[in-house]
Amino acid sequence: MNKLISIIISASDNADTLTNVIASASGISPHEIIVLINENKNKDGEFTKVAEKLGCKVIVTQQTNSDDGCVQAAKEANGDVLLFLDGNIVLPASQLRQFLEPILKDEAEVVLNNFDRSFLDRRVKQWPDSYTVWKQVLNDALGHTELNIDSLLSMPHAITKKAIQAIGYESLVNPALAHMRTIEQGWHISRQYSIDAMSPGEFYSEEQCSYRSPLSDAEKQNMRNYLKALAEWLQTHGVRGGYTDGGRRRDIIEQIKKRKSFSSYQKESGGNPSIYEGWGVKSSIYNGKQLSVVIPAQNEEKTIKEVIEEARRMDPLEIIVVVNGSTDNTERIAKQLGATVIVFKEALGNDVGRAIGALQATGDIILFIDADFAIPSYDLHPFVKAVADGVDVALNDLNLNLLPPLYVVDLYKYMLNLACNRKDLGVGSIVAVPHAISRRCLDGIGWEVLLNPCLAQVKAVLQGYKVSCVHFVDVMSPNRIRPDQHFADKGHPKAVLRIIGDHLEALSYLIEQLKADGKFHSEKTEKSFEQKKVSIWMKLRNYLHRLRTIWENKIKNV
Repeated sequence: MNKLISIIISASDNADTLTNVIASASGISPHEIIVLINENKNKDGEFTKVAEKLGCKVIVTQQTNSDDGCVQAAKEANGDVLLFLDGNIVLPASQLRQFLEPILKDEAEVVLNNFDRSFLDRRVKQWPDSYTVWKQVLNDALGHTELNIDSLLSMPHAITKKAIQAIGYESLVNPALAHMRTIEQGWHISRQYSIDAMSPGEFYSEEQCSYRSPLSDAEKQNMRNYLKALAEWLQTHGVRGGYTDGGRRRDIIEQIKKRKSFSSYQKESGGNPSIYEGWGVKSSIYNGKQLSVVIPAQNEEKTIKEVIEEARRMDPLEIIVVVNGSTDNTERIAKQLGATVIVFKEALGNDVGRAIGALQATGDIILFIDADFAIPSYDLHPFVKAVADGVDVALNDLNLNLLPPLYVVDLYKYMLNLACNRKDLGVGSIVAVPHAISRRCLDGIGWEVLLNPCLAQVKAVLQGYKVSCVHFVDVMSPNRIRPDQHFADKGHPKAVLRIIGDHLEALSYLIEQLKADGKFHSEKTEKSFEQKKVSIWMKLRNYLHRLRTIWENKIKNV
């Protein structure tokens, strides 16, 4: 059975361009063409006249609510397949036929434009713009990394009427939500054909892409749309989106919290963990503040000595080494060097040792480093000094040495900072060592939240603490490679899956806070009484336009 095609053309900026877009689209013999016209650009009715003269249906939209026009057009469309086109880009009919082939042959219910070539070309030359980041993160989080940035947010795209009815007409108001539902419901997506259809608005200068440039209002609105889509998805899949927690012993954190103190937990747990008290010095070089250094360690006998020696040069009040699941001499070496050593027989999992070390720390500044490689004291000092001078969270400025394309973990770091409206942080994250935290910030966000560094950072930002990237330290080159965590035959490695889950958990918390503060819903979906009146008037006017067209056609046929 031949499928009927309804073409929906978004508002154009130029009447001549619109004429050419319609003429080209007519070349595939559609059942109907529906044109969305922006009211503000149609003051003299020029666009309406052009569209109606060429036999198109017209829906006039408000500038602030143009996506409502897509919903109305989709509802009124009579075709089996809906093809959405950009009114500013003329595409040859031959390309449109090829593009629609999979959906017309029942090989797919959704056809997306394949942007791989332009995406891969741009991603190696410059930082991704925020629109690209959100497209890529949504596809990746939903388990469709192969889609890269292809989505229903880019034109052209086609979808069956049946699929639209299933995902809900109202989802078209938020294309990110429509895209998420399309993937979640398992509609077969084809992206075999690429059309060079990047509109001028989809090209961003290197300056606009830079993490140093502020988010525009349009970028913030786009971000809200993605957060709403992810909020619905996370509600179904859990706060971590179903991603692994990497075997973290959250239960131990909960038990310590329940017993109100670490000493009470230790007494009730039969001596596991054990604690050896070390030594330190009172410093006068940090504006009267004292420094605690926290080092989680598991089987690091080859490096722990040098790590502690470099930390000792910082004049710390204490060095706390949280040894967990070790079977080598890490504990003995740490004790010999005068560290306070907390020993758990079992492995705690990532970041749990940091949280427990932070609980035991008594300093005004807490510096976190890893045990598997030593960082020179001159590279540790800027983090401690920054906190001594008033910064609450001092981050490793990995932006300074980061070249595109962004690795998937960096992409999620950037996404979370964008969501917090801290684009300026780039990929700065508590995920990376070294970093330092002030006592007032630690007490404010809670020591236990450090078991998920992403969540700790979101809480610090939302609570108004000063978070800054302060100094670059290369932690990638010396970082010990763990094949079981850092490599995978298929998909992301285990470590990456855990880190993705951490970012989604932090994003879930952020979304809940935005809801609680009444900041989650944008003006776009919260219409004022005046907006509602205008919306009703627009619908009435569109209806009268339709009646006039029908009446004129009847007169012609008489």
